[in-house]
Amino acid sequence: MVSPFSFNQGVKNTRLIFVRHGQIESNVLGKFSIRDEEPLNSEGIEQIKKTSMRIRDQFEPDVMFCSPVFRAKMSAQIIGDGWLEPVEMPDLAEYDFGEVSGLTLAEIREQFPDSYKAYVEYVNAEDQTKLKRPIIPGGETLDDVAVRVSRFTDYVLETCPGKVVLAVSHGAFIKIALQVYTGRVFNRSIPFWIDNGSITVVDFYKRTPIIRLVNDFHHISDEIPPSRPAVI
Repeated sequence: MVSPFSFNQGVKNTRLIFVRHGQIESNVLGKFSIRDEEPLNSEGIEQIKKTSMRIRDQFEPDVMFCSPVFRAKMSAQIIGDGWLEPVEMPDLAEYDFGEVSGLTLAEIREQFPDSYKAYVEYVNAEDQTKLKRPIIPGGETLDDVAVRVSRFTDYVLETCPGKVVLAVSHGAFIKIALQVYTGRVFNRSIPFWIDNGSITVVDFYKRTPIIRLVNDFHHISDEIPPSRPAVI
């Protein structure tokens, strides 16, 4: 399927659809993400089945890319279900949380008290722009991920012009992508929330991004629980 939106000189939009993987137990336990082999839990599988139905009915993607992290690959396989084979893209991998990967905030408080203190101060600040963003021990910087976002986006626009492209990735990566596309600087918490199984749609006219849909998960639930700021 070719994107139906056509403009002057026959230029067609390229549509990029981000999907966050389904829920894993680490999400339930409030652990910082880790690049491991943890599978979707039963809730996550059901989430992605619903997401798959929505994608087929509404978007009909031409190609699907996915993060090499297992929970994203598992989600992509459920979505594809034999009709669309996912292609692994390392640039879609989750943010590398370094030494706090797989830890809860309580565990970080015990093992990295200085980092925990900086995190709490930053999250609770009235004006985060006056503080230095906390450094995650051994982790990527947001600029590191922004480079991955730009590289992946360039690849999509160069190889899939005018197509509908599905990208199965992770919450932090999708948040940072939106931050990059909207031209924002990383001087405070990223003001986007990305739920498991949610859909985010960005159209590109040539190389200009148009944000069409953010964190749409009404195919899973109509509830919108409150959220709080985070470092990412």
